[in-house]
Amino acid sequence: MPLLKKIARLSNLPAMPTLLMEAIQQINDTQNLMTLVGKIAQEPSIAVRILRIVNSPFYGMPREIGSLREAIVLLGLNRIRDMLISICFAKILPTQHKDFDYRRLWHHSMAVAECSRQLAGLSGYSPDFAFTAGLLHDIGCLVIVMLFPDEFSRIINEPAASLIETERRILGFDHLQIGSKAAQYWNFPLAIQEAIEQHDKPPEPGFATSLGLLVYAADLLIIKTEQSDQSALAEHQPIRAALAVLNISIDQAITCTDNGMQFADQFLALY
Repeated sequence: MPLLKKIARLSNLPAMPTLLMEAIQQINDTQNLMTLVGKIAQEPSIAVRILRIVNSPFYGMPREIGSLREAIVLLGLNRIRDMLISICFAKILPTQHKDFDYRRLWHHSMAVAECSRQLAGLSGYSPDFAFTAGLLHDIGCLVIVMLFPDEFSRIINEPAASLIETERRILGFDHLQIGSKAAQYWNFPLAIQEAIEQHDKPPEPGFATSLGLLVYAADLLIIKTEQSDQSALAEHQPIRAALAVLNISIDQAITCTDNGMQFADQFLALY
């Protein structure tokens, strides 16, 4: 099938949940964020999930938080929006595919999101964009599963060293490219579209900090930790190069990684 016809399949993607789209479009828009919170209150199942997360050990509240308003006062509007995006993200996961580990992708995406947010706080970048870009960085994998399920099975079952190279050979594109195209189709902010496409690209000499670089660093840190290889983080040259550009120490990065993993563990345990 010609590449253009494959890309045209994006029109078959399901619509994003309305609350998710509104939350993404209103990043850094505090005025409209209050309106969004009002809509969350009208969705009891989502409000309850948010309160369960707020009361999880990750936040270490001294007492139980019983209302969305109180949660906003303690954590801030932006943090509540992050939780909303996380909950809504779960709703776009496909229902079934024998070769796709949904829970693994979900956990990885949550961990990268929180790690990206914390790295952003150390590097002067917007934590809000960083969290969302980290959460959605592998959305291209979901798109491939949804639109090309048979090709996905071929990709995942081939003993190839590089997933991206296998995707390009079988599909003519990789999950970064199709993920960015899908983000464009869904009208995500341009910065998130670019971060999705760039999150696997190491920094080059003279490379400036960017949202894509933040997610690239967070993704590597989480992958190494998932592989039970956190002790090797300080020796991993791509990680060291990315952290050097971001001006973040390895000790700071390890703390961000640990927090990202804890956030993902507790989010999934409560969902």
